[in-house]
Amino acid sequence: MDDDRRFALESRLTNNGCYLESITVADDAYEVTYQSVAAGQHGEIPHQQVGDVVNVFRTLFDEHDWAVRSVDATVTTLDDEVLGSWHADADWFEALADDDLTEVEFSRRVVASLEE
Repeated sequence: MDDDRRFALESRLTNNGCYLESITVADDAYEVTYQSVAAGQHGEIPHQQVGDVVNVFRTLFDEHDWAVRSVDATVTTLDDEVLGSWHADADWFEALADDDLTEVEFSRRVVASLEE
């Protein structure tokens, strides 16, 4: 990932209380690890924050012409203790954009993917 794209992601995540640790781009997925202030405070991954991070990617897909890929996220505390992970499939993003999937159903799928 080039520096401009990384900076765009990093700054948007920071606005949501998340600190980018790493990101790799595979053919079909963005594999991201981020520290979550809220997750560390509560000992679990807050669903609202997952939604915020997903919306960061949606914005980057739309406004910055990023390729739509799945997002595989690992969430850690500020001490780098892994709290869990979640996934958002590229097909879900596309179905949502095409109005073939509602916001509620999209959110349910992402939340259902949470592994702690």
